[in-house]
Formats: sequence, structure tokens, C-alpha cells
Amino acid sequence: MSKREKLKVKNHPRRTESHHHEHSKSSYKGDPRTQYYEELGNSYIELSILDNPQLVVTFKSLQKRDPTTKEKALDSLVTYLQDPESVVEESTLAVWIQFYPQLASDFSRRLRMLAHKLQGDLFKRFQRQSAKYMKDIVGPWLGGLYDNDKVVARTAAVSFESVFTSVEKRKQVFQVFHVQLLDYVKHAISTKDNHTSSDEKYFTPADIESKVDREIACGISLFSYLLEHISPEAIEEQQYDYAEIVTSETLWKSLTSTDSYLSRAALGLIVQVAYDYTEWLGAMPRYLGRYLISNGLMNISSGAVLDYLECLVAVTRLYPTAWTPSSETNEPSFSLLLSFVSQGSRYAGPRYWHYVEVLIENLPASILDINDISGFPVSEIANAFNTGIHSENRMTVDSAVDAYLSLLAFFTTVSEVTQIQQESLSKAMEVGDQYALMCGALGKKIGTESVARSLTAYLRKIIPEHDQFAITFWQRMVDILKKAVENTTEGRDVDVKETVTRWVNLTKRIAAVPEELMERIGISSEIRQLVDACLSSVKSCGGSLPIRAYILESLLNEFFSHVKSDEILIQSVDDFVVHTIPALISSPSSTNLINIWVNYEHHIADTGHERKLWESIIKTLLASSLVETKDTILVYLLESLKPLKGRIAPYGPLEDYTLQKSDVIFNKEGDNKDWDVIVASLSSEGYTISEQVAVEILNRLSRASSFDSYREDLFFKNLIPVSQKNFAVLSAFIKTEEGRRLASRLWQLTESIEDVSDPAKVIRQRLEGQLNISQSNDGSDSSLFESLAGAILTDVENDPETSCASLVTRSISLWETANADTKSVIAPKLLFGSSRWRYRLEVVLSKPIAPSVSLLNNIAGGLYLINDESLASISTNDGVGAFEDESVDDKVKLFRMASYAIELIRKTDAFEYLPYFDKLHRFLSFLVISELAKDEINEYGARKMPPIFGNEDPSYSGVDDLLSLTEKSNERLESKLGSFALPFIGADTFNAGIHTELSTSSKDDIGFMQDVVTLIGQHTRDKTVFGFYAARVLENIVSYLAEDAVFQVKDAEQFFEKHKLRRSKDVLASVAIFQGMSQYVGSMTSTDRLRNEIASDMLGIRPGLVSSEALNKIILLNSLVYNLDDPNFTPFPPQRAIMLLKRLLDFFPEHTAENLALRSETAKLLLAVLPVVKGLYGEHWNRVFKFVSESLAICEVLLTSDKVTPLLFYTLKVLVLVKSFQDENDDIADLLAEDSDMMDALIRILGASVEVRRRSQARLLCDTALSRQILDVPVDKISEPTQLLPILSVESEPLQKTILKLEKRVIPVVQESLAMEAALDTHGVLNIELPVELLSLVMSIPEAVNGDFDIEEIRASGMDAETRAYLYSWKLIFEYFENAPFALKTKYVESLKEGDYIDTILDLLASILYLTSGKPPDASKLPFTRYDPDEILDTPAQDLQWLLLHIYYQLLRHVPSIVRKWWAEIRNRQLSLAVESFTQKYFSPVLIDAELQSVQAKLAEAEIEAEDENMQVKVSRVTHEVAAVYSIDEQTMEMIIRVPTNFPLHDVHVDGVKRVGVKENQWRAWLLASQAVITSQNGNIVDALVLFRRNVNLHFEGVTECAICYSILHQDRSLPNKRCQTCKNKFHAGCLYKWFQSANSSSCPLCRQPFSFGR
Repeated sequence: MSKREKLKVKNHPRRTESHHHEHSKSSYKGDPRTQYYEELGNSYIELSILDNPQLVVTFKSLQKRDPTTKEKALDSLVTYLQDPESVVEESTLAVWIQFYPQLASDFSRRLRMLAHKLQGDLFKRFQRQSAKYMKDIVGPWLGGLYDNDKVVARTAAVSFESVFTSVEKRKQVFQVFHVQLLDYVKHAISTKDNHTSSDEKYFTPADIESKVDREIACGISLFSYLLEHISPEAIEEQQYDYAEIVTSETLWKSLTSTDSYLSRAALGLIVQVAYDYTEWLGAMPRYLGRYLISNGLMNISSGAVLDYLECLVAVTRLYPTAWTPSSETNEPSFSLLLSFVSQGSRYAGPRYWHYVEVLIENLPASILDINDISGFPVSEIANAFNTGIHSENRMTVDSAVDAYLSLLAFFTTVSEVTQIQQESLSKAMEVGDQYALMCGALGKKIGTESVARSLTAYLRKIIPEHDQFAITFWQRMVDILKKAVENTTEGRDVDVKETVTRWVNLTKRIAAVPEELMERIGISSEIRQLVDACLSSVKSCGGSLPIRAYILESLLNEFFSHVKSDEILIQSVDDFVVHTIPALISSPSSTNLINIWVNYEHHIADTGHERKLWESIIKTLLASSLVETKDTILVYLLESLKPLKGRIAPYGPLEDYTLQKSDVIFNKEGDNKDWDVIVASLSSEGYTISEQVAVEILNRLSRASSFDSYREDLFFKNLIPVSQKNFAVLSAFIKTEEGRRLASRLWQLTESIEDVSDPAKVIRQRLEGQLNISQSNDGSDSSLFESLAGAILTDVENDPETSCASLVTRSISLWETANADTKSVIAPKLLFGSSRWRYRLEVVLSKPIAPSVSLLNNIAGGLYLINDESLASISTNDGVGAFEDESVDDKVKLFRMASYAIELIRKTDAFEYLPYFDKLHRFLSFLVISELAKDEINEYGARKMPPIFGNEDPSYSGVDDLLSLTEKSNERLESKLGSFALPFIGADTFNAGIHTELSTSSKDDIGFMQDVVTLIGQHTRDKTVFGFYAARVLENIVSYLAEDAVFQVKDAEQFFEKHKLRRSKDVLASVAIFQGMSQYVGSMTSTDRLRNEIASDMLGIRPGLVSSEALNKIILLNSLVYNLDDPNFTPFPPQRAIMLLKRLLDFFPEHTAENLALRSETAKLLLAVLPVVKGLYGEHWNRVFKFVSESLAICEVLLTSDKVTPLLFYTLKVLVLVKSFQDENDDIADLLAEDSDMMDALIRILGASVEVRRRSQARLLCDTALSRQILDVPVDKISEPTQLLPILSVESEPLQKTILKLEKRVIPVVQESLAMEAALDTHGVLNIELPVELLSLVMSIPEAVNGDFDIEEIRASGMDAETRAYLYSWKLIFEYFENAPFALKTKYVESLKEGDYIDTILDLLASILYLTSGKPPDASKLPFTRYDPDEILDTPAQDLQWLLLHIYYQLLRHVPSIVRKWWAEIRNRQLSLAVESFTQKYFSPVLIDAELQSVQAKLAEAEIEAEDENMQVKVSRVTHEVAAVYSIDEQTMEMIIRVPTNFPLHDVHVDGVKRVGVKENQWRAWLLASQAVITSQNGNIVDALVLFRRNVNLHFEGVTECAICYSILHQDRSLPNKRCQTCKNKFHAGCLYKWFQSANSSSCPLCRQPFSFGR
């Protein structure tokens, strides 16, 4: 059978009408949907039509009972369908249709949700092909839209809308499948048998009931939709089905279902039918009376109460006869209603009581006749309401009272029976009593405002026809208040106060009735009488009863218009205010009296005595001796005075009192009361204390807040209300110096605070908000901006801890808030004023420039041209830095200013708001400061520069800061130079740029830079320090243009032709131009001619008259000599060169330290001159050597001075250059061979280098040059090598490496001599130890790695100089151990043990190598068995790691016993395991292999067996064993040494395999001695074998063993040579001394006689 035929057979047949009716009449058991789709049950599902085995398995899983299995199956189907590459055939849809109805009604919400989703996906995929299946699934699908689970319902809706995408299509579905949907509804609501809905074996009865209720609710909701949207004609056609559904008993029983969702659905349907199909319900009064009214009133669920009342109201209005009692109900329906009301709203909300009110008002007369004289149940209704209201919460009780009073008003106004009216009024007055007196069930429960509105509404409803009732009610309220006034006593204030409040709320609403009616009721007269009585009562009690003053305050506040109309009464009130209030201001009634005064002054426009009364009150109050009470009253008074602003003025005594409070807080004696007084005074907007006093108070408090964080937090917390109420005083305070400091602190604190409620954050937000307000269209106040800008600038200069980036962010925030007018004002301030830049630059530039700068800058010796007089000129401080912090370095301040300003210019347009001249000066200043930054970087050299710009990254240093500064400055320069054209560098233009005056108006970039160059020229001609740095800027400008090919060689030639630089007096500018054009100068004929002309000029200078002219000429020549590395470049002809050389040397006829500048520049020029004459012989070489020797001697004397740095560097360069000529010139070779003084001078300079504490980059260059020369010195020339060891501690990596290399060459020579001395020292009198100079370097851990050091920073940045010295010293210590004999090693170990040095280095190694954290490095990646300081690794951290690993390796090699002891004493188990694992993994294999290899090497050299042919040694590198076999008379004794895998942390094991001719105790002594050599004395296996062999040999030679250790040889290789004169036994000296020490006596261990040390 084909697939299509299978599908045709298994498809559900279309149902005929007869089939439909037959099916509907049948009595099926089970779920409604499974009844309707019985033919699609699981037993009929044929899965063989599916070709995909995976789908077959999945659908079979859907037939399981387990919901989890079915959920997984549906999940897999959804995933399968979502895959665009999956193949889905129609057979899948056909099978799914048979599963869907059952799954859509499953117990599991997730199953239902997935079923609806899959249904939509399948139908959307097959589109038109799915239409034929719609009849089978339309009911479950659309029923799912009303699932009680919102997620399921939403999923069904989404799936339905995804298939039928438009509203019209969806409506059409309901029309087309109207019959099928009705059929689905009928079956859904026609079965209510819980026991047949599902298999009770798998689900609880509660689950089954819930499922059935959900199905019925879905059916009812779907039926409601059909009633609303299906056309009347279609409904008419199916009227029998509709009637069947509406009359279904299941539907009516559902009204009172415990499932509120089902109940609401059924009630909603009844309401819909009642309004739209009235005739249907009209024929069913029995259903309405029985199910809706009787059963509903008794059994309705609380979740459907509102829906039920809505339905009941609708039915009552449309079918009043439904309330007619029937024989089926025993209890009258009205009684049931009262019982229903007495239960309250049951959390149904305020609408519940509205529905109850409407329901009772619409009850038919047959149930409730309002004119029934004898039987109208007012009391019963009131009791029901009171009971119901009593059960309400505060959210609904007011609406309940409102409904109750409205119903009573209804009874009063509608009923014609006086008794009913009076009874209703009585009940209303009961509510009024409980409201006013807070008594009864409602008293304290009902709200003040809402119930007052309800009572007023009640009165308004009854007044038109029942005035007397209203008058009676009002008089009752007046009586209540009068009694409250008369009976006021202490202890009842709270209750009376609430009564008064409620009475006032009610009265002011009643007083709003028409005036004629108000007069009839007598409201005004009663109020006036009450006020007059209260005035008397307050006076009589002297303010001791605050409740009386409160009543008076309440009456005056709410009913002043009534009082004002009575002239006599208003005069009484005025007298009370003027005379009584000041007298009673300190009484318990003070707050009420203050309110009375303020309200009175507010209502009376101008009493004329406000200020006098204000001062009288303050004077009386401050005179009070009750401090706490006084402060409390004062705070309340100050906080209440805002209505009197402008009518009172600051009062001196109050200002003095507030200042005293600030002093108390400043002295740490204040409390919250003192703060309250201050805050209230500051918040008064200037009408209680003046702004000047307020600012002074804030100044004092701000200074106090700087003492500790607690007071700072307290200050900000109390500043919040001040900023909210009186920002003007805060603004005035910010303008002071202390205010600016506080503003800075505020921004610093809030940068890291995310909590918006933090006090500091709130204050900052207030400031920012006020800035925005000040820039509104109505005005532009820049004063606050200027103050905040000043605070920022102060932080820039004086607070290095605050990052420049955060300060720029603050400035940007200010800038973006400001409008154009304000920007013009604050731009010069945000970028510092010109005078400030001038002052700050002059402070820095007033100090001499380090001569070493000449080594690291292109214009070289130009600094020697600076006029010394310029160093003393410093402008007066302009006062911007009022907060001048002298502890901050002047350079740091300048660099921070520049970094901040440049970054702000980069991110805003503030620069464009500066005047043109300011732009020029700022621009040049930035470039000059950039050059200063370069010098500062060079000055620090290898030392770590502390951060300058406050970067929070710990790895970020001052060098990074300054590099960033120079980079940004260069960006700024390049942005200006980017548009330059050739005319700029033309001869005339450039000449004008140097020699003309500045232009007077703004220009484009080209004109701007021309003016910058003009400004540079003005400074270079003056030869100031600023001019020197300006010349460097000029060099950068010219160099940039030359590199970017803005001009070519011909342009440079033309320039030099036009400018006679040979005769120029502006040497600085000339040098800068030469350097800027360096790439052209070497190939230009004009510069070649210029060099020779200047050289000729030099020849004309007489040696005895050396002047600044000679220095100028030499500096110019040096700037014109560039290509020293080009062998084809010849700066001078040979003849001129030799003449120039002689003239240069003529300038120095004597050995003198004078004129270092001329000598160093001469040495620099020699580097260009000497290569030209290197092949010429003559006495000039003697003079050159003399010049070099004298220069070195001068350097030796002045080495600690930075002035000598250039001379030392160039002298060493000359020496190197001359040495390179010795193969070409015999004169030079002979002079070098004969001159040993030069080498001695180099050694002395090296030794003196330890005195140079600070090393700049230039000094490091000298150190590098010196190091290269020192390493050429023969070892025998170094007489005292240990005296050079202190140089390891200098901050110079080149010198430290040099000493390391030098000592490595010297130590073997020294070691050889010491070994010979130790061998000849038979009596042990020679004192041999490690050099003291070396041990002193490892005595303490370097500061960088001592204490709470940042281990991550050390690992990242590598070694500083101190750390390098420490580790290099350890490296040299182990150089002494290399190839040292055993005795010498022992001496060295003792030296290390005495100082406890090794434990310290081991602890440090464990920390830095991550052993403490359990993450050690991979040591196999570094060759730790050696270390080369010159080998370059990827990072400095790797170099540090390599050296540490190498030192640890050397420790394990040479002092394993000490390492083992250190490891054994580690208490931290994690660290102990980490050390063991790390050592065993990386070091043990190398060390074990080295040990075994050394034994094999000795065997190969016959050093072990050659001395004794009786012993043979075998080595097993596989088992890590060494066996020694000793032959004796054809018998053998054997010993094995076993090396553990974690050697040397664990001891080697020495085992005796075979013993011959030796006692057991002596044999064991030999074995223990051999083991001790390795484990305790840091010996090796070879040492142990030698000891074993000698013990055996000496034993068989007859030598007596020691009577203590039973060994012949001691561990120190000595024989038993101490004999007891009594017992004649011999002992080792070491064993005997140990015995004496332990026994505390000098007796023989055997005979116990005194030991006389005989032989």
C-alpha cells in the first residue's frame, strides 16, 4: 500500500450531520475532548505512515503516561520543525492531528503550551494543506485561547495568529467553524463527572477536578465569544444548541464553583445573556432564584465576589421576580443577602460596597419595601453593614462607610415614613460619633479625610428636605468638640488631637454649604465661640496643656475668615499674638503658638509688629536655661518662618548663638541638636542670619569635616537640606577657598559612589542641577562655574593623588553645562590663566639644567649658551594657587597642568574661546613642557618614577604619564603643521618668523604657526632656559616638515644661502635649524662650506684667550657633524682636520677642571675629527692621550657631580674610538701598551661610582660605556676585587652586570689560592669565610620585596636595582662553591648558617615563584642550570623568574641540607606540598642526573678506584643507585647509596648489603658517616664513597676507631687523635667536644676520669 493510500485510510473521516447528532446523544465516559475525538484515541493512531524512524519514536513517546517523557518528545518535535533543513511530510501532520486534542487539555501546563506551539508551527508550514484538518482541531485550538494559565493562553493565541495573520481571517474562522465550535462547547459543559475525566490511578481527585473546571471554563468563555461575534442569523440557525447550552445545569452550577476562574466565566456569560438575550433568562426564573440568588449568596467563592455582585445587580434590575422565594429554598433571600453583606468584601476591593449599595436600592418592594411602617429592617441592614465593615482593612473600610452612609441617606430621602427617617439619621449619627470620638468598631479604623467627605455627602443629600436633621447632626458635632476643650488634661493629647483633627476636617466641608444654609445651621457663630473659649483656656493654663493650643491653632488655621469677620474677636487674637505668645514661647505649647503667630501674620498682610515680635520671641527663647528644649523650639521656629520672608531680618544674638554652635561642632563636642540649629539657620534664605555669617559657619564646619571621615559624612548629610532649601548660601560658600576645597573633595568622593542616596552624591547632584538652572534662557550666572573651575585647578596643581583624567571629566561636565557667554568667561580659568603658566614655568626653569641633558637631546650643547642671569627671574605668584602645597614638586605641578589642559583641549572647544595671544603662549608652553617631560624621563633613568597624573593602575608609572603628555603635545603640533605649504619655509618668510614682531589678529593654522615661530625667536635670542627649550621645539617643527617632504634639498640650500648663520648671534636657533634639517645637511655643499668656514674661524682664536666665541663655534660645528657612522662621510679635509685638532688641544694646556663645557664639547667634536686623522703619525696622539687621561682624572674627582657626565661620556667614546685605530696606527698601539694609568683610572672611576646615588639616563649611558672598558681590563690589574662588590648596590644595571661578570672572572683565581691555603692548613687555624662585602648585600631583603609588597607588581615589572643587587650577590656566593674542595665548602656553609641568610632567600623564592599560591611557573621553559644577564628574554619578569629559578637550583646543589631543613619546618601544608611537587618535577631529575653523572665522570677519570684497587663502584642511572664493592681476601663487603626521586628534599639512603670482618656497630657507623656527608654536610656521593673507602682502608691498616662514633674518619676527615691518659681510648676531637657539651663535664666518656688531652 502506498503512503498516499495509507494516509487516506487513516485520516479521520469527515463527520456527517447524523453522525454529529448521534455522537452528541451518546453517553461517553472520560475527558470531554477525548469523547468528541474518540476515533482519534491512541488505540487508533497508526504510526506506520511515517517514514522517519526518529519521528515514530517521538510520537510513541507521546503515548506514554509520564509527563516528562511527553515534554521531551514535544521539545524534540519543536526543535525538529524549527530546523530549516528538516524534511516534514503531510503524514506527520496527519498523525499530529490525532494527538493534539488530548495534549491541548493535558494536566501539564508545559505540555499544553508546547502542544499549541507545535500546532501553530505545523499549520504554518503546511498552510493550505492543513485546511482539511481544521474541523478536527478547531475546538481545542480556540478553546486554548481561554486557558486559565496566561502563558498557555498566550502561546495558543500566538500560534493561532501566526497561521491566520489578519483580524478578518481570524473572525472568519469562527464563522466557518461555528458548528464545530458549538459542538466543542456543548461537550465541554455537558460533563461534570470528576471520576470519569481521567484515570484516577495516575492523578489525584483535586487534579482531575481542576482539569475538568478548566475545560468547562474554556468552553464557557468560547461560548461567550460566539454570542458576541457570531451573526444573529447564524445563532438563529443553531438556536436549539444555544438553548441547550444556556439551560445546561452544569453551566448554572458553575456559578458557585470553587474554581474562581470558572465561576467568573459563568457569571460573565449570565450577564451577557441578561443584557443581550433577555428573553432566554426570562423563561428560567427557577434557575435564577435557585442557582444565582440562593446558592450564590451562600456559596460564591471569594475570588468571584465582584463578578457575582455585578451579575446580581443586572439580574435584579432586569428580572426582579427572580427574588421571589421558591419552595426549593427554605431561607428567605433577603436574609441570605444580609448574611452575605455581613461577611464583608473578602478582599474584593472598594467596588464591592458600591455594588451592595446599588443592589439594595434596586431590590423589589416585595423583598424590601421602603415605606413599610412595621417591617422595614433598618437595624438589620445597619447590623449587617457594621459587621461587614468591621472585617474590612484600611484600604476598603472608607468605601464601606461611604456606601453605608449613602444607603442611609437613600432611606432618609426616599422613605415617607418618619420612623424610618429618624432611625436612619440615628444610625448616621452613630457613625459621626465613632468618627469624631474614635470609638466603637469604626472609631480608629476609618480614615479622617475620606469619611469626612462621606459624612458631608450624607448631609448634603438630606439637607434639601430635612434641614432639621442636618442641624441636629451639626449640633452633635459641636457638642463633641466643646466637651473635648473642656476636658483637656495631660495624658489624653493624642486622642483629643485626633478628635479635633477629624472635627475640623468635617466642619470645613460642612461650612462649604450655601451661606444662608450655613447661617441656619449656625456654623460661623459656633466657630467664633469656640475660638474665644480656646484663647481663654490657653492663657489660663499658661501653655502647659499643648492640646488647647493645638485646638486654637486648628480653628484659626481653617476658619480664620469666620474669625476675621468679628472685630472684637480679631482684636483678642491680635493681643494674644503680641503679648501672650512671646511670654509662653518656652512652654510645652511652643510649636502650636509659633504656628498661630506665623499663620496670623500670613493672614494679616501687615501687622506692623512682625520684626519687633520676632526679636522679642528670639530674645525670650535664647534667655531660657533649658538648652535642649530651647534648641528644639528654635529649630521649629526657624523652619516655620518662610511665610514671613521679607518681613523679618537677621538678628545679631541669633547669629552669635549659631556661630557658637559651629564652634562646638568644630571642637568635637556637638550633637544632633547643635546640627539641627545650624541647618535650620542656614536654610532660612537670609532672613534669620545673614549670608556672611552663614558662609563663615560653613567654613568652620567644612574645616571640621576634614578631621575624619565620620564628621565629613555628617557634614554632607546635614548639608543636604541646606542645599535644598537655601542653595544661595551654598553657592556663596563654594566661592570661598574652603568651599572650593570642599567641592574638590565632593567630586573625589562621588566618583566611586554608585548609591544615589549617598549624602555626597546628593550634594553633587544639587550642584549640577543648579548649574543647569543658572544657564537657562532667562539668565547666565557664571560665578558658580568660576568657583568650581577654581576648585578643579587647585586639585590639578596640588593633589597628585587625584587623576588628571577625572579632573578633565569634571571640567568637561562644567563646560558642557555652560552656555556660550559663560564659556567665554570660564575658558581662561579652566585652562589656567597666562600669568599662572608664566609663573609655574619660571619656577621650574629658574633651576639650572642638568648638563647630562646634552647627551640625550639633538641640540646637544646648546644648554651651555644659557645666560645664568635668566635663572633668577621669577614672576610674582598671581594668587591662583591659593592652596599652594609645598610638598608637591614644582615639576609635577607643571606637568599636571599641561596634561590636564591638553586633554581638555582635545575633548572640548575651550581653546577656541581664548584670546589669540593666549592661544600662542599656551601652545608654545605645551610644547616646551613636552620637552621638559622628556628630560624628566631621562633624569629618572632606570629608577621607577612615581605616578604624576594619579593613574589608578599600580603598574602605571610617572614615565608612562610623561610619555602620554609628550605624545599628546606632538599630536597637537602635528595637527597644526598638517596644512603647511612650502612658502612657510621660504627664506624671507622664515627670516621674518624669527626677527619680526607678532601679528595682532587671529589667523589660520599657517599664520598661527608663523606667529609661534616668531615667539620662539624672541626667546632663543635672549638665551634663557625657556629659549633653550623653545629652540628644541623649533628643531621639532623643522624636523617634522623635513621628514614630511614639505621642502627638498634645493629649498634647504636656498635657505642656507639666504641666511648667514655663520655670523648669526642666535646660536640656539641656528643649532635647532641645523638639527631639524639633519637629513639634508650631510649632503649639501653649503653646509660643507659652512663647516670649513667655522673650522677656519676656530684657527683664528688664540689659545690664551679662550672665550664664549670658541664655545659657540664648537657647538655650531658639533651640530653640523652628523653622519659619524657613515665611512664615506668626511667632515673636514685631513690637513684642516689636523690643524683643528691641534687648536682644540691647545685650549687645554694644563690639567684643570675649569670650563667643563668647553672640554666636553671638545671631546664630542674629537669624535668627528679623529677618524679623519687616524692614519697620520705624530705627537698629536700623545696630546690626545693626555687629553683623555686628564679628562678621566677630572671625572674621577667630580664623579658625583652631574656636571661631569657629558665629559665622562664623550671621553670614554674617544677612548673607544682611539682603541679602534690601534691596528692602523702603531703610535696608538704603543701608547695603549705603555699607558697603564688609564686602566687604573677606569678602575678608580668604577670604584667611585658607588658614591653616585642618583642615576639619570645620561649617567646610565656613561655606565654602559665604562662597563665596556672595564671588561677589557686584565684580571691581574684588579688588586682588590672584593672592594668592588659594593658597586652591586648602585642603581645602575650596566654596572651591576659588569661587577657580576668581573667577579665571575676573579673568583676562580681567588678560589684556587684559598684551596691551596686550606690544604696546607693542617692545624685548622686558617680563618676562611665568604667575603663580608658580599654577605652584607644579602643581609636584608630589598625594600621592594620586603613587608607588604605587591607581589604582582614585582612579577610584572621585574627587578629594580636593589633586588638585582640582592640576587646577583647570591649568584656570586654560589660562584665560590663551584669546584671548591669539601673543606672550603664547609667553611662557606658555616658563614651562611651564622647569618641565617638562606631561609630568607627561600621564603622570598616561594612567594615570587607562586609556590605560596599553588601556581608555580613552568621551570622547564627556562635553562635554570645557568644564568646569563646579557641574554634578552621577552619580558623583565621572565628575567627575574630565570634568575630566581637559577638561585633555587644552586641552593639545592650546594646547600641541600639547609634547604631540606627549611622545607621540613614549613607549617603550611599547602606550601610544603607545592615546594615538594615543584622541586620533584623540575629540579630533582636534573640534580639526580648530575650526581650520578659526576660519579661516572670520577670513575672515568679513575679518581675513585685508582687509589684503591680493592674497591669497585657501579652506577645505575635507571634505579638511581650507586654500589661500592670492597674486596678482602677473596670476600667482599658491599654498600649501596640510593637516591630518592624527590632528592634533595628527602635524604639519600645508604644501606649495607654485605659486611665482612667488621663489627656490626662499626659497620653501621661507617654507613651513617657516609650518609651524613651528603645529608648534613652538603657533600655529594663522591665524597661519601671516598669517606667509606678510607674508613675501610684505615680499619684494615689497624687504625683504632673513635670510641664514641665507632668510625675511623670523622665527618671533617680527621682521625681519632685525642687519647685518654687513663683508659688509653682514642676519640675524634669533634665527637669529644660534643660529649663534653652534652655531659657538662670534661671527663672521659668511658672511664669517667678527667680528660687531659694526651696523645
